[in-house]
Amino acid sequence: MKANSVLYDFLVDNLKTFFFPEDWLELDLNFSKTELMALMVVDRYGEVSMSQICDALNIPMSTSTGIVDRMVKKGFLHRERSDIDRRVVVVAMTERGREVFRYFRDMLTGYLEQIESALTEEEKQLLYRIFTKIIAVINSEKEPEHGGEEAAPVNKIDIE
Repeated sequence: MKANSVLYDFLVDNLKTFFFPEDWLELDLNFSKTELMALMVVDRYGEVSMSQICDALNIPMSTSTGIVDRMVKKGFLHRERSDIDRRVVVVAMTERGREVFRYFRDMLTGYLEQIESALTEEEKQLLYRIFTKIIAVINSEKEPEHGGEEAAPVNKIDIE
């Protein structure tokens, strides 16, 4: 059996655990993945321009506008003109948005703390290196080819 098939089968078999824990059900009913990611961007930077949301999520302005429109209508975000440059529209969270996002962040933090407490320091470092490598591989797949340069081979790491 191929290694990628084993990983794929593992993810499919555990899909519910990884992506749909019961605690997420309420969030899943209220937010799309992209809306939740937009909230994460706004939470991280406080007040953001529409173009910052586009850049962070790698989406076109029309998609970003639709997402923000829905979030404003639901009462989670609000728009206003920038004090610095009145031509720029900035987006920030409402109190309701902060409350909902705090719930999401606390839930996610709880999961991460459980995972972290179950791992040794060596396992944490290995996990970080694996995630870093996964991100590098995914990002290199998106980058255009550079004159015949080959990507560095990915070493197989056996995990008990």
